[in-house]
Amino acid sequence: MCIAVAADEHVNYGDYMYNLDKLVVYADNSAGKASLDESSMCGFISRLNDALFKARLHIQCRKPLLARHVYVEAWGVANRRSRLFSAVLCEVMIYE
Repeated sequence: MCIAVAADEHVNYGDYMYNLDKLVVYADNSAGKASLDESSMCGFISRLNDALFKARLHIQCRKPLLARHVYVEAWGVANRRSRLFSAVLCEVMIYE
């Protein structure tokens, strides 16, 4: 996972990655986020122990899932003044 950091005279984009709280991965056969629920959640990674800010992230599913679609949902930190966050996924690998 690569985090996007850019320079701007009005906004410090580097702070945006610190507003990211967790990434949640879902796997489901239905297209669209409306069908996602707890049973389709594969796993997540959070900012606990700075795990979210590593150069390479590995999210292992809690149970084997057979699905056609994969969704990555980003959650922002709830107690920050700015609710903006940014992350760029450079490469996503899905395997058994």
